[in-house]
Amino acid sequence: MPGPRHDRSDTLDKEERKNKSKTSVIRRTASDVIVVCLVCLVALSGFRIYTALKSYRADRSVYESVSEQASASGDSIDFEALSSINPDVIGWLRYEGTAIDYPVVQGQDNEKYLGVLFDGTKGDSGTLFADCVTEDPFRQFNTIIYGHHMKDGSMFAGLKKLKDPDWAAGHPVIELFTPDGNYHLQVWAFLNQPSDSNIYTTNIKSEDSQRQYIELIEKLASYTTDVSVASGDSLAVLSTCAYEYQNARYIVVCKIVPWE
Repeated sequence: MPGPRHDRSDTLDKEERKNKSKTSVIRRTASDVIVVCLVCLVALSGFRIYTALKSYRADRSVYESVSEQASASGDSIDFEALSSINPDVIGWLRYEGTAIDYPVVQGQDNEKYLGVLFDGTKGDSGTLFADCVTEDPFRQFNTIIYGHHMKDGSMFAGLKKLKDPDWAAGHPVIELFTPDGNYHLQVWAFLNQPSDSNIYTTNIKSEDSQRQYIELIEKLASYTTDVSVASGDSLAVLSTCAYEYQNARYIVVCKIVPWE
């Protein structure tokens, strides 16, 4: 008696349906995994944004308190009060049209104040600080001041506005208060340089070396203003991260002149 006949097409259909079912399961699983990953990424991004905003608020609160204690609303600063908070204080910078309205310190190294606020607490905003090797801040030929470029516009982020020479023309003076007197920083040059630029040379004493430094700035600057600068002058070199390429820095060079 002949055995049962197997329809090859039925077998192929079953295999095809089985394969399609497997493919469908794989696709659903992959889709679920992608959705879970996206949800995790959104949650992580949200957490990071929340953490950053919380940090900005905390740092801003500290500096608002410092400003109140220093009575930093007029043409004078209470440096005695500031010194009681932080004896490293050497000045105060204020720049109309930006958020720059902060104390300036000088520490034993150039690392501490990258992550420490003026009151000594830890904070991503750090503190504006003069290069630690500066021998006579604001009175020697050039004084380099560093500050973070914070994404909320605080600290030295406002220096980016000086990329535009027209904006600089409308905001030509930065105010500097020190325990020994008040000064105007007359904006002279804007540069975009790497962090290892020779612009960061300090304690330049000979007249010839000072002249070469001025010539270097004129050569590298995106623009210079009509401020007259010569050897023997005092310059403030303000530096912050530029984020335009690796280790890029915005540098604003100003002539320091006493208030009249």
